[in-house]
Amino acid sequence: MSVTAQRNVVAAWDDAHRYSPAPRHRRRLIVSALRGLGVTEVLDAGCGQPFLLAAVRAQLGVPCYGCDVSDVVVEDPGWAGVAEELRVVDLERETWPDGRMFDAVVCSEVLEHIGDWRAALRNVAAMTRRHLLVTVPGGRRRPMDAIVGHHRHFTVADIADAVRAEGLTPVSARRWGFPLHTLYRWAISRAGAARMYKTFGTERYSRAQIVLSDALYAGFFINDAFRRGDQIVVVARR
Repeated sequence: MSVTAQRNVVAAWDDAHRYSPAPRHRRRLIVSALRGLGVTEVLDAGCGQPFLLAAVRAQLGVPCYGCDVSDVVVEDPGWAGVAEELRVVDLERETWPDGRMFDAVVCSEVLEHIGDWRAALRNVAAMTRRHLLVTVPGGRRRPMDAIVGHHRHFTVADIADAVRAEGLTPVSARRWGFPLHTLYRWAISRAGAARMYKTFGTERYSRAQIVLSDALYAGFFINDAFRRGDQIVVVARR
């Protein structure tokens, strides 16, 4: 795959991020955390699709901004009415122009896709005026993770130590996803990651796929009862 294709592949994940249970619950957890921080504006660093910022704007009513390495993502008309401004920014090498900082920065499911993730986190931290929220996958790196471009998975300590190195203080950290998200990830591997990616990762969802995704989303609420699982959420402040 060419570098350009790698940068723009996320644009093909539209329905997967819109309907799949894990991204939907991740957005719920992020918005809930941001609500508790009293944020005044939010940058989604590595935004991918407009769904997270659309939820932030609808539920918190604060100005929203986005940046992504993909020009296709930034030019998507689906951003209309969601973000005040979008920029093409390579987080591994760049920050928002002119040293712009934001009250709160979210970097969700981005660092695992970047070779020099510490450089990326350094740049994300440099854009953070007050609060930083990072989500990353933990646990075993499964075949589906390799297909979607995960270079590595993390522990809570990995992220907490890295944000401390950038002058921020972790204020909360949690793991989420046990038992159903954990079982779901195992089942995808057993069913054949390549086939599942083609069916649920890059194609438009049928009505049946949406109904299945909605049922899984409802079931995944049971994960809230546990503080275990492969999803890691870390909140830090300056």
